[in-house]
Formats: sequence, structure tokens, C-alpha cells
Amino acid sequence: MDGDTIAAIATPPGSGGVGIVRVSGPAAVEVVARLVGRAAGELPDRQLVHAVAREPASGERLDEVLVAVMRGPRSYTGEDVAELHGHGGAVNMGRLLRAVLAAGARTARPGEFTRRAVAHGRLDLVRAEAVLGVIAAASDRALRLAQAQLEGRLGERVAELRREATELLAAVEASIDFPEEGIAHAGPAALAAQADALARACGALAGSFALGRALAEGLDVALVGPVNAGKSSLFNRLVESERALVAEEPGTTRDYVEARVVWDGVPVTLVDTAGWRSAQGVEQRGIELGEKRAERADVQIELIPAEMRVTGDRQRATGDGRQATGRILRVISKGDSLEGSAGGLLVTSAVTGQGISELKAAIVGMVGASGEEGVVVTSERQRDLLVRASEALGRAVVAVRGGQAEEVLALEVREGARALAELLGEEVGEEMLDALFARFCIGK
Repeated sequence: MDGDTIAAIATPPGSGGVGIVRVSGPAAVEVVARLVGRAAGELPDRQLVHAVAREPASGERLDEVLVAVMRGPRSYTGEDVAELHGHGGAVNMGRLLRAVLAAGARTARPGEFTRRAVAHGRLDLVRAEAVLGVIAAASDRALRLAQAQLEGRLGERVAELRREATELLAAVEASIDFPEEGIAHAGPAALAAQADALARACGALAGSFALGRALAEGLDVALVGPVNAGKSSLFNRLVESERALVAEEPGTTRDYVEARVVWDGVPVTLVDTAGWRSAQGVEQRGIELGEKRAERADVQIELIPAEMRVTGDRQRATGDGRQATGRILRVISKGDSLEGSAGGLLVTSAVTGQGISELKAAIVGMVGASGEEGVVVTSERQRDLLVRASEALGRAVVAVRGGQAEEVLALEVREGARALAELLGEEVGEEMLDALFARFCIGK
């Protein structure tokens, strides 16, 4: 943060009824006042003022606008913030922004408004990440989770864990630094129990990332299997639309086909791939492309047509020795023609709908994306820091139970508390902040 006054278009590009140019920094009110021909002191706080914006140098009319001023520290960034609400449209918004820049502001960097909010204590880093989650939410469930984080639920839980770690550290360090004072603290068994409970709590919270990632980023699910296994028919049934061609002759699907759906609030990209068999030319290339796409999937649904012999072998039933990769769920397809046992596998039918809801639930459950969200971790940064805290506190338990010096215990507990502080945005480096806020749009 350099103390400059920054500006950006805060509304999406393209046509719209209203567009907003946002300005933040020490000269924000003066910059906007200059455009609308008012003194900065004439612009009231938190009231909309009707005005005409003009070019600072030429006086040329730009647009009829509403001006909103929010003086710091009671603003999004904690600084003085002023906004010009004009008519939407890329050309009009571009002219207003250029006039603001000419009046003394500079173009904001990606995420710089939110980064300033963190720097001024208006948001912790968890809530800042939630802003991005709200913007990017692809389902109602993902939006609810992001809004809960923006409200501060995850941050409050992490802050609670950090307080507990800090209190444990204070007790240990008091015993180390002032042994002659006879300060009493819990014995080794109680210290180990406290550290162990903290380690488990951090680990459990880190484990919620499976659900958080699925809600925030979605899942990739690939349908794989031999030719004529019914992949395209099942694909169409799952997406509830005829997206893939279906025919009796083998090899109809020459390339993979994708569709986006939402199951239990989880965005899912479903991929239909070409069937496995020996082929040449274009068909072989399509099979290879489908295999590569399936390898990137979170889950592979391997279809075994009902007419094939069902075995307990978890390898591909292709006869060419190839191995499946990633998470694999084997299911019976064409279940309406199944005779005999399914061998414990889920039976599905694109014709009757048998097993379809169970298949969706199984897919979501395989990656831990089922259940209630509550307080959930949604970024790898959050997950990694919680794992670091859990591991450090776990080492503290080992140190106590192994009879090691209290200094070793203090070292590990301090590392755990530091990881939790970093999760909230304290004791973090500029490089990490640069990487995080680079994911934001310019106007946020």
C-alpha cells in the first residue's frame, strides 16, 4: 500500500443500466468533487447527490451522475471512498474513469480495494477471501458458504483456536521464564491434552476443505468405459438433456463432450469420453484425448454394461492391461437388462432412471462434498496453514509425552499459533498478499 488515491470501474464490463467508478484514498473526495464542480466539504457523507460530471480541463459534459461519499474509517477500505454512479456502458464508464485519473487518481491494481480493507483492519484475510467467493459462487450453496465466511464465522473459529494456542503458550513460557516465582501451571498430562485437543480441532477444520473446494471450485467427473457401455445415454440422463449423440453402432463418441450441472449445491462438470477399444485414425485420437481428460477428473465413473461379466477386479475391463487413475467408481450400466447379481456394484439405467439419484450422491460423497457446510475451509492457503498448525501442536504433544524440555513445547506451540495468525492475515509477507489479491478483479 503506497497511500495513493486509486480508482477503478466497480461494475461488470458491458452494457447496463448503471455503472460505478469507485475511488479510494486520501484525495478520493477531492478528486470526485473536482469532476462535479463542488467543494469537497459540500459533499455530504453517505448521501446520494445528483450532479453533472465534466472533464476537469475542458469542462466538457461527461454524464449525469449520482455521487456517493463514504469518509473513512467507516468505509469498505477504511479510507475515504467516493463513487460516481453513471449510466452503464463500456464507453461511458471508460470516459468517467479517465476523467477521474486525470483529476489525480491512479488505476487500482487487482484486489487493491480489498487489500486496503485488510490493511486498515476492516476485514481479516479469511473474510477477504470470502469476498472473492461471493463473486465467483456458482451455486446457491456455494454463495451461502461464502456469505457465512464474509460474516466472519470461519474467522471467528480460527481466532478462537489462536486464542487457545496463545493461552497455552503463555502458560508454558511463564513457567520457563519465571521458575523462581513458583508459578503453577497444569502438569504434563494436562498440557499434552490441551495441545492434542487443539491439534485435532485444527486438523478437523483442515479436513473440511474437501467440501469447501467442491463448493467453491466444483468437481470434474468423467464417464469412462468400453464402447457401447451406455456412457452417452447415462451422460444425457445425468444432465437431463440430449447433449451427446447416442447410437447402436460402437464408436459414436469420437471426442469428449462436457456439460455443467449442479448436484446438491455442488457445481459438476460432467465429461463423456470415447469408449475403450483398439482403433485407428480419428477414433484413436478421440480415445486418447478422452483418456487425458479423464485423468484430470476428480472422479472417474467406470461403466460396466450389464451384459459383461462382473468381477471384483478394480482394473479396466479392456483386455489391454491399462490401469485406471484417480478416484474410480465402478457402476453397472444398462441395468434394465441385468440378469443375475450385480456383484455389489451400483446398478444404473439411463432408460428407467434406476440408480441415477444414488449415483449422484455417491459421486458427491466420494470427494467429501456431502453434508452440512457450517464452518468450512475454502482455499488451499487456509487448509495448508491449518495443517501446519495441527502438525506443530501434534509435535508439542509428542514433546510433552516424551519428557522433553519445556522450551521444545513452547517452540512447537508458538509455531502453531503463528500459523493460525497467518491464516487471519497477521504476520504475512507481501509476496503472499500479492499472489492472493491478484485473483481479484480490478474494481474489488
